[in-house]
Amino acid sequence: MSPCTSLAALLDPRPAAAPLVVTPADVGGAVAWSDLRRAGALVELRDGAAVGTGSVVGSQHRALALAGDVPVRCVLAASTAAWVHTGVYDGVVAGAWPADAPVELAYSPDTHYPAPHPGRVARRAPGLARDTVRLAGVPVTGLTRTAVDVACTVPPGAAVPVLVALAELGLDLGTARRVLDRRARVVGRPAAHRAFAAALARLER
Repeated sequence: MSPCTSLAALLDPRPAAAPLVVTPADVGGAVAWSDLRRAGALVELRDGAAVGTGSVVGSQHRALALAGDVPVRCVLAASTAAWVHTGVYDGVVAGAWPADAPVELAYSPDTHYPAPHPGRVARRAPGLARDTVRLAGVPVTGLTRTAVDVACTVPPGAAVPVLVALAELGLDLGTARRVLDRRARVVGRPAAHRAFAAALARLER
């Protein structure tokens, strides 16, 4: 051990905090990763990103699991953002990001379209800066924008459980519906209104 390392250990002898999400590099490589998975010590949130068995998984864990799929100046959006916030995808609870699901991204009109990449879908999104939050440092659309995007892009049957889950996190569905109404040239507005109405009715039961 070098003198500098010894001094650092003496000044701060506490063990390093465990990462929220672990990767093969954190556990010694691919072989150790496979061994830990077989032993049931890891629960994968995405290929190559996991938490320890028994961990209470939240939005920060899910955001970190997808962090490697977010290019510079892009934001996790729509159904992907909804999964990050709620753990619900395509209307059902999903403990891990579905392997065949594309990661949905948004980017501001004043930036370049991100380089094409298999498994990613990117859309231009005006006003993105004010609608973005950071979860464990990962940019994700906020609850309101996520709800509007999901209502407009997902069939109502699958969108309603997502909207209900977002509302349970504190989203005001009435406010989100008014945001939808203020948007110009919205594709899927009638279906979005039906999804919001059904979600509100479900919450009122």
